[in-house]
Amino acid sequence: MNDIADYIQGELSKIPFNLYNLITKYIESNNNTKVAFVGGYLRDLLIRKFHKKSFSEPVDIDLVIEGSSISLAKFIKKNIANVDLCLIKEFNLYNTVEININNYKIDIASARKEIYSAPGSNPIVTNSTIEEDLKRRDFTINSIAFEVSTRKIFDLYGGISDIKSKKLNLLHSNSISDDPSRLIRCAKYSSRFDFNISNNSLKQSQKTVRLWPWKSSETFQNITFPPAIGVRIRMELAEIYKNDNLKDVISIIHKWGIISILNENIKVDKSFLRGLNWIKKLNGNYLLYLLKDAEDLGTACRRFLVNNGEKKILEDYSNIKKILKINQKKFMHYSPSSWTEFIENRNLNDETVKLLICDGGPYWRNLFKWLFIYKSIKSTKDGETLQKEGWVPGKEMGKEIKRLRYLEIDKLHKN
Repeated sequence: MNDIADYIQGELSKIPFNLYNLITKYIESNNNTKVAFVGGYLRDLLIRKFHKKSFSEPVDIDLVIEGSSISLAKFIKKNIANVDLCLIKEFNLYNTVEININNYKIDIASARKEIYSAPGSNPIVTNSTIEEDLKRRDFTINSIAFEVSTRKIFDLYGGISDIKSKKLNLLHSNSISDDPSRLIRCAKYSSRFDFNISNNSLKQSQKTVRLWPWKSSETFQNITFPPAIGVRIRMELAEIYKNDNLKDVISIIHKWGIISILNENIKVDKSFLRGLNWIKKLNGNYLLYLLKDAEDLGTACRRFLVNNGEKKILEDYSNIKKILKINQKKFMHYSPSSWTEFIENRNLNDETVKLLICDGGPYWRNLFKWLFIYKSIKSTKDGETLQKEGWVPGKEMGKEIKRLRYLEIDKLHKN
């Protein structure tokens, strides 16, 4: 284990801002308080060592301290040199602190123990040790710690062995019920690192999902979907959408048989995956794409805390999809101006149109052209010009401006 400790210390000492030495000084001046590097950064260092897999420079570093997280954060901010910006944000609920240093994010948590009273609920937190803190982690590969002053590696659950064998193991039998968003994170790791989920962890995932939806507690049976679940899953999906391949992650979730954690009506076929690619190209709302065909739209929206504006987008999508299907012959002969009138008279949100484009079908090009061409075309004459020509401001002048605009739009089709 000494060679691994040497490697980890060598890599940690390269972190910018002299951070490693600052932490060492803090420990020495605070009665040898225990501070450890944990989580994703440590995991990625070990993946790099064992599998020669390169990652971009880290922007997120996690620390655990057996003591005051804010005290360490203030020490770093006071003693750090040659930086443009160093901000501290406190989260009192979990005794955690976030430091942002020139776009580097450092999360410092006071070592804690967590107890979940119900699936997906926010945990009850008490102060604890580094060893206890590791018990609350999600996967063995994330439950490794490197204590700075002693160079001790905490690997209580075989995380290093799992990294070597490219295996994803949940930490304990309640991992998923404690935090269902771990299902999404597990698929993300599988896609990102090319790791395989263990049989036991897959069985736990499938068993837990079969119990969906979970009641918040016996006291509040009417709360079918604890808000914390929706928030965490949305956060995981947002990170995947930004940094990973969402199509691969969704494919993995489907392969594992746990797609109902998102929407049991998702049919993961070529058409769906093609649309998932398109929603990213269009910079659209990926969550709405995942929920668009939910059988019970109201329940799906409550599950993921979809706001009223987003819900209307989904409702409009569903209604327009039916209209297009019922009147196929009619729409096949629509001119560009007719498509423009059809969309704009219904005040359809751009996100609704993007969802319809992602569905493919016979009309996607018309919808695409409206979004990126027709929508921005203006009349050759504005109200001021028409007034000079004798038009009186009002309804009829508005119709004329629209007519002239439609003529310009239809010219594109003829050309």
